[in-house]
Amino acid sequence: MKISFKVIIIILIFQLCFLPTICGLNSENSEFNKILQPMEEDFIQVEKNSKMHDGTEGPLGEWPDFSPIGFITAPHPDYPEYQTHLYGDWGGIVGEEFIFLKDEKIKLMYHSYHETYITEHPYQEEVISDWALGYDPVTKIKYTPLVKPGGPIPGPAWEHTDTPGYIQHPITGEHLLYNTVRPGTKYLHPEWEDLPGWEGAIQVATSDTSPEIGIPFDQTYENMLVAEFWWEQGWNQTGVIKGGLSEPTPVWVPHLGSQGKIRLFYRGLHGAPYSYWNWRISYADSEDGKTNWTKNPVPTFDPSDPDNPAYQWTLPWPDGFSFRGAWQAHCTGDERADGVHMVLIVSNQNYAGFGHIAYYWSPDWGDTWIGHPDNPIIAPGQFPGGVPSEGFQRTPTLLIDEEYNRYILAYNAGHNIDEKWKRRTYLATASRPINQPPERLIISGTTNGKPDIVYEYDFTNCVDPNKDDMTYHVEWGDGFIDEGFVKSGEDFNLSHSWSNDGEYTIKAKLIDEYGAEGNWSTFDVSIPRYRNSQLKIFNFIYTKIFDKLSFLKWFLIDLYTLLA
Repeated sequence: MKISFKVIIIILIFQLCFLPTICGLNSENSEFNKILQPMEEDFIQVEKNSKMHDGTEGPLGEWPDFSPIGFITAPHPDYPEYQTHLYGDWGGIVGEEFIFLKDEKIKLMYHSYHETYITEHPYQEEVISDWALGYDPVTKIKYTPLVKPGGPIPGPAWEHTDTPGYIQHPITGEHLLYNTVRPGTKYLHPEWEDLPGWEGAIQVATSDTSPEIGIPFDQTYENMLVAEFWWEQGWNQTGVIKGGLSEPTPVWVPHLGSQGKIRLFYRGLHGAPYSYWNWRISYADSEDGKTNWTKNPVPTFDPSDPDNPAYQWTLPWPDGFSFRGAWQAHCTGDERADGVHMVLIVSNQNYAGFGHIAYYWSPDWGDTWIGHPDNPIIAPGQFPGGVPSEGFQRTPTLLIDEEYNRYILAYNAGHNIDEKWKRRTYLATASRPINQPPERLIISGTTNGKPDIVYEYDFTNCVDPNKDDMTYHVEWGDGFIDEGFVKSGEDFNLSHSWSNDGEYTIKAKLIDEYGAEGNWSTFDVSIPRYRNSQLKIFNFIYTKIFDKLSFLKWFLIDLYTLLA
C-alpha cells in the first residue's frame, strides 16, 4: 500500500504540474497550442446564376431569324428612273453577289455585263445607304472591272465571267477571286463539238493587294477547276449542253491538314436529254486555293433527295423549265459555331413566286447539312419590305458580323416580273447569339500550409454558357502560372508548393476558345515560417524541462527506489 500510494501521488503530481507546465496541453490559450494549431480548409462558395444553353440543334444552339431591311442601289447617270448601280445588260447590281468585311469596310462583289466589280460601304451598323458608285460620277464612265472575260477562243473565260467568290489566304496572304467562266466546250470536251450550248468551269484570279474599286486582279487562266464527275456535267431535255461547275464560294477550313486548306464549294449539274436537271452542291480542297484540287466525288447537298428538307421546295417543277435543286449556294465558315453556314436558293426556277432562300448549317464543315426548322427563311412576298410575290430572288451571300453580333444577308432580286432588268440587291439581317464569357471558378483546398509541401487544389464550376472549350489560367502568387484546357462542365485539379513563408493569393480564370474571359476567382493561402516554429517549440520544451530538472532528478531516484 505504501508503494502504490507513492506511485499514485507521483503520477498525479506529474500530470497536474509537470505536463501542463511544459506543454500546456490542457490550456486552451497556451502558447504551444497556438504554435501547433491544426490546419483548416476554406471553400469559396460561388452561386451558379446561369444555366447551360439548351437550344435547338444548330450554331450556338439558335437559328437566325432574318428580316429584310431594304435594298441598295444608285441611279443610272442617264436614266435616273432606273434604280441601277451599274448600267448594263441586266441593270441593277446584276447579281451573284459576294459580301465580306475588309479594310474596315463592308464590300460587295457582283457582276455586270459578265464582268466582276466591287462596291463598298463604311463598316458601321447602318448599311442601307451610301454605297460607293460603280462609275465615275463626273464622267459617268464605269470603273475598271476586277475580272473580265478574256483568253483564247475556245479557252478559259472566253466570253463569260460571273458569280464571284473571294478569300484572302490566311497563311500566304494572297488574295484569291473565283469566278464562273465559260471556257468553251471544245476546250474541255472536243467530243461535244457538234452539240450546242456551253459548259462552266471555275477560274481563280489573284492579287497581292486587297480588292479595291477599279483595280483588276491577275487572270492567269491556268488556275481552272473543271467538271469531272458524272453529276457535274450534263444536258437539258432538248439536248443542249448546260453543265459543269459554277457559283464558287471559298471557306478556310483550319483543321484540314497541318495548317488548313481552302474548301471551295460549288454547284454541279447533271442531266440527260428529256430529263430534268438536279443541281447539287459539293466542294474541292486546295492548300494554296489555286492548284492541286481534291474534289469530293459525292455531292454533299442534293435537293433531289427526298430525305433532304429542301426536297419539298423543288416540287413540282413547272412546265417549260428544265431544272430544279440548288440554284446557288454561298457558304461561310464560322469557327465559333465550329462549322459552316450555308444560305442557298432551293428552287425549281428563279422567276416569279419561286426562289426560296434557305439556311443550313454543317457541323462537319460541309459533309452533313442541317436544315433550318422553318425552311425557307425568305420567300417572295414573305415580308412587306422584301421582294414582292410577283418578283424573284436568287444568289444569296452571307456575312458574319462579329462586332454588331449579326448576320448580313445580301441577295439579288427583281421587283417586277415584267421588267426583269430592274434588279435590286436586297439586304436582310438577323441577330447572332452573343458569345458569353465563362463563369467564375470555385477554388477549394488548404488555406494554411508549410513550405516545400505539395498541396492539391480543386477548381470547379468550369462552365461556359455556350458550351465552348476553355483554357484555364492559374496564378499561384509566387510567380508561377499554370495553364491548360478544360471542357465545359468538367472540373480539374492542380498541385503546388511554396518555397518561402508568406501570405499568397491564388488567382484563376477561364477563357473560352474565342477569347471571352471569365471573372477572376481568388483564394488566400498562408505559409508560416515552419522551420522557425519548430525551433521555438524545441527551445520551449527544453527550457521547461530543465527548469524542472531538479524535480525530475529526485522523481527518477524515488521511482527507481520504489521499483527496486
